[in-house]
Amino acid sequence: VVSGVRPAELWDQVKEFWQETGFVIKLEIPEAGVMETDWAENRAQIQQDFIRNLLGKAIDSLYSTAERDKFRTRLEPGVEPGTTDIFISHRGMVETFVSEGKDQTRWQPREPDPDLEAEMLRRLMVRFGADQKKAQEQLVVAKNKPADRAKLSRSSDGAGTLEVQESFDRAWRRVGLALDRVGFTVEDRDRSKGLYFVRYVDPEADNTSKDKSFLDKLAFWKGAPPDTKTRYRIFVKDAGALTTVQVLSNEGGVDQSETAKKILGLLFNQLK
Repeated sequence: VVSGVRPAELWDQVKEFWQETGFVIKLEIPEAGVMETDWAENRAQIQQDFIRNLLGKAIDSLYSTAERDKFRTRLEPGVEPGTTDIFISHRGMVETFVSEGKDQTRWQPREPDPDLEAEMLRRLMVRFGADQKKAQEQLVVAKNKPADRAKLSRSSDGAGTLEVQESFDRAWRRVGLALDRVGFTVEDRDRSKGLYFVRYVDPEADNTSKDKSFLDKLAFWKGAPPDTKTRYRIFVKDAGALTTVQVLSNEGGVDQSETAKKILGLLFNQLK
């Protein structure tokens, strides 16, 4: 949380932070508060420190595997007037050999790295003037959460509901971060109604055919990814001692489609 400034006032500073860290900005949607870096494979510009160690080592030989990483930053007005909430999410890919002769490789998704997200957020907080020790302590507290805090259930009609054993405030933030991690862009939100308006966005769609061959292997979804033209509502509801999450259609009804089930399953994997 950054006090005293609105999201729009921080936009340029956040962009400069990523560029100075060695990343290229690939996607900017200021009206939604979303900024995303390009995939980073060449780490020559990244300092030899904690960040580089987490991102992976440079290729040592022809037979080494490679890693690619990208980050999404989302800025939204905080609960308290005059504050901004900042979220950083990581997505990674690793190139692995699929033949004994090590002449064929395949790009496969890696799990998001919470430590890397926390370190990037800590550095960004320090850039905004936060004390280094205080920033580190805040992130340690945020990461120390109990395990298995979510349960997925389905009604007789096939509609799914995700129960999160956390307060609405914390669940709201974690659902937003989970959406970022699994490839959705939050186009709008209404916290008072507990609604995220999201769409699956492929920020690489305008790449060349050579780049597309790499992107075709980004198997974040089992099977075909959701239609980028379809908008969904993620309904986060305060239920007293816990918070429930449902996937709604753009019209507001409970979505019972296979895609909705996949979305809820992906959120469960991130929130459990």
